Amino acid sequence: MFNWQYNNPVEIHFGPGIIKKLPGLVVPQKAVLITTPGFTKRGITGLLKKSLGNSLVGIIDTVMPNPTLESVKETFLKARQYKYDLIIALGGGSTIDTAKALAAIEASGTVEWIADHLKHKVPFPQKFQPKPIIAIPTTSGTGSEVTMWGTVWDMVEKKKYSICHSLLYPSKAVLDPELTITLNKEETIYSGLDALSHAMESVWNKNHNPVSDTFALQAMSLVYSNLPELINDLTNLELRSTLLQASLLAGLAFSNTRTALAHAISYPLTALYGLPHGLACSLPLRILLGFNGICNFDRMSLFAKILGAEPSLASMKEGIDGLFYKLGISMRLSDYGVSRKDAHEIYKAVLSSERTDNNIAQLDQSDLKALIDRLF
Repeated sequence: MFNWQYNNPVEIHFGPGIIKKLPGLVVPQKAVLITTPGFTKRGITGLLKKSLGNSLVGIIDTVMPNPTLESVKETFLKARQYKYDLIIALGGGSTIDTAKALAAIEASGTVEWIADHLKHKVPFPQKFQPKPIIAIPTTSGTGSEVTMWGTVWDMVEKKKYSICHSLLYPSKAVLDPELTITLNKEETIYSGLDALSHAMESVWNKNHNPVSDTFALQAMSLVYSNLPELINDLTNLELRSTLLQASLLAGLAFSNTRTALAHAISYPLTALYGLPHGLACSLPLRILLGFNGICNFDRMSLFAKILGAEPSLASMKEGIDGLFYKLGISMRLSDYGVSRKDAHEIYKAVLSSERTDNNIAQLDQSDLKALIDRLF
């Protein structure tokens, strides 16, 4: 037995067509909408403008993948022309992360604060009161709608940062599976693998607890059983609902454990070599299952039934192999243009990542080098 705690303050609204409830969550407050150009082109932004009426005072539809220090500053400069009470974030993880960064910058009082905070540990203001966020995720992987972390990249230094504060949890999450119907096959696979990674890393995490385990294992089961079917039936609303629920459950799990070594490995793969995040963080899963299972087999055996495997490391790893085979995804970095000569750069980045220490099994530098070498 061990002491533990669990907390998640986000009010969740889930279901097909639930986006229609948004006016009741906003009015009579004034909101600014943060989204991507694609939602404006598809007419979703216009529909929200019509439904919210005068309560929507501004639209910023310039969010791009992997928000950077510069892009979040630009979003703030655009947003400050509006008088608003809350932020609506419509999109994937990049949009919700941008909204969190915007809320933090606005509450800090200066546009330069975020770089000073992330790079030089300048603290949050004593009276830090960010505007509330209503998060509307449109992918089934990030889980950012129920976490207090926002990813911000420095593409000059090729480094990933996280802004984190308990007041950066969105106040509300509105999850409408109908908004995920337009995801293409590749986006569907990568976001699903991101959710799978969140779930598995929550289980082999030093910070695990009975509640996070329950969410994580259910999320993993839903992804493993339904993602291969979904990629062959992309407009199936029931399957879209299932994957969005899996993403949410995984988010509820890692909102209390944080991510771990698979994500630490993924950051240089994205920053240095351009691998999509969901792919990058899922490639190490098979190897990490084996590594963690050597010292923590009982905990890894929780995956066996989900993977349709015998309670052995070899059988469970075959279950992971089977999923990637069904998805048509290679687990070898060399198949994505990353060569073995790049291993040292990846190793250096992983060694300095805070997420590495969350892994349940202790590893020394030789262990880490061996793990990275096995990715090729």
